[in-house]
Amino acid sequence: MTPIDTAFVILGLVVATTLLARQFRAPSPVIFALTGMVAGVAWRLVPGVPVISMPPDLVLFAFLPPLLMVAAYALPLQALRRNLLPIGMLAIGLVLATMGVAAVIGHVFAGLPWAAAFVLGAIVAPPDPVAATAVAGRIGLRHRLVAILEGEGLVNDAIAIGAYGIALEAATSGTFSWSGALLTITISAPTGVAIGLALGWIAKRLRHRADSVPLEVAISLVTPYLAYHVAERTGASGVLAVVTLGFMLRRYTTEISKPAARLAARTVWSALRFASTSLVFLLLGLLIGEIVVEQPRWQLIGAASAVAAGVIALRMAWMYVVPSIAAALKLRGSPTTSWGERTVLGWAGMRGMVSLALALALPSALGGSSDTRTTIILITFAVIFGTLVLQGLTLVPLVDWLGVGDPDLERRDERRARRRARRIGILSIRRSLRDGAPDDALCEELVGRISNGAMGIAGRDPDESDPRECACMARAIEAQRGEVDRLRASGRLGETLSETLATELDIDAMRIGGESARLTESGD
Repeated sequence: MTPIDTAFVILGLVVATTLLARQFRAPSPVIFALTGMVAGVAWRLVPGVPVISMPPDLVLFAFLPPLLMVAAYALPLQALRRNLLPIGMLAIGLVLATMGVAAVIGHVFAGLPWAAAFVLGAIVAPPDPVAATAVAGRIGLRHRLVAILEGEGLVNDAIAIGAYGIALEAATSGTFSWSGALLTITISAPTGVAIGLALGWIAKRLRHRADSVPLEVAISLVTPYLAYHVAERTGASGVLAVVTLGFMLRRYTTEISKPAARLAARTVWSALRFASTSLVFLLLGLLIGEIVVEQPRWQLIGAASAVAAGVIALRMAWMYVVPSIAAALKLRGSPTTSWGERTVLGWAGMRGMVSLALALALPSALGGSSDTRTTIILITFAVIFGTLVLQGLTLVPLVDWLGVGDPDLERRDERRARRRARRIGILSIRRSLRDGAPDDALCEELVGRISNGAMGIAGRDPDESDPRECACMARAIEAQRGEVDRLRASGRLGETLSETLATELDIDAMRIGGESARLTESGD
């Protein structure tokens, strides 16, 4: 079997697993990992099949930038600011505490040297919110809880990867310096933010000047990889560089992109996110399946189980104890979640892509021994798979049992958003009338079209022969877009629903501006 044959087999597994995942309520990453593990065992039992390998130096670069960019685009900034305290307690305090607990367990149960044990701790410390947020819309989890999970997922990646780099340097060099570690953190974080801002400014100017939809989409795809690469080459935080870039470009997306480009970019990035997430969790299962056959090392089951149990127990205890302490101290922004919601937040701490990528990025002879690297990778795989299966498969039943979900939440959000957007659109048209734009008859006709849903979110083609109507409706649609963006930024509108409404508005804006007719021409 050639490498090309292998690639097509993996792509076929992705498609088949996607269709399979639609039949279950479990998070799709869990289904991908389970399918991959079964396929990985079968893969190694078939003679002549090549071993699946992933170059360590390309793992993080291939998968991390696009997923970070999508997450940064999706995170509502106002909700992030309102929940800085709970996000900080989880993404900083809990990650560092988990790193220490996992290091102690790895040293005691697996016999890892202390430096290597802290490398293991940094690898398994950051939870991956992908699996949890994948079911948030279906179970109707409160927007505030989803914002906390998404914010935690962004910040804890930066913390864990920074700690991973420091621990890895100590493990490979055999020395550790607190002053050197603090200097690294002090320099890498602000430098990463500066690189993200600089490349964001450049990308903003380039995309604003680009008069081609394919060119603008290409720039949007290249920029996060460039930000991550430049940051890593200069010793800065690649995670913070990409996250800062994503925040900046999201802030100015309506200024730098036309509706046709936004529609195309939204489609391309959705496909890229799907491909990255699917491949990561499928490859995780394949690698675990191969290891089960090739290097079973059953003596590590106890150590892996102890690490997994330790990180799960610590997160659950943290969710019950630390928020109560913060509330008792009356700290500003203290979480006001119920015990049921705390349970769900604690149980949503599944490990995933970042832990996998960090484990696979380990050098071949860690601390002078390849056995240490293999031990860390095997324990990491077991922790990832164990948390995905145990927590991922039971998350939806747990939410149902605790009664903290609301399946009708998204439908109510949609009705409210459409009502508010239409009201804003009508106010914009009446304001145009006061400014002397269209006459009374045309104004009332446009108000009627928005009121009955014929235009705006979502509508038919306007009368392109009447420039007054086009200009008036363009202003109304932009007013509606502003209202949708405000609802999204405040955390009162989920990302999936806000993207749906934004797509409808972009389609209407294209019709009004005649961009639909020029869309194909832009690629010539």
